[in-house]
Amino acid sequence: MQITKLKNGTEEAAPLVTVTMVSIQHLWDSGLPGVLALSDLVQICRRDPKYQKFGSNEDTLKKLALLQSRGDVHDSIRNIVLSAFSGEGLELTLGSPVAK
Repeated sequence: MQITKLKNGTEEAAPLVTVTMVSIQHLWDSGLPGVLALSDLVQICRRDPKYQKFGSNEDTLKKLALLQSRGDVHDSIRNIVLSAFSGEGLELTLGSPVAK
């Protein structure tokens, strides 16, 4: 299996990186509701203990397997998300999670 080195210094299975980024890109391209769900996902991945999930975003993220059934994030997904996003809130920017 191919391994991909991510910007946060971790290594993940290349197919998992690809599939995760397809789901993230789908949400990103879907407009404001998707961006809000991704903003929630980023905050969850950053482990902000004060952060409260917004509306039905948790269900949206679970349907795309970006969150596990308990509402937490698998470590591999966390690595990909943290490597792909920069910024805060609606100022998030999405880029490639792959290290150069």
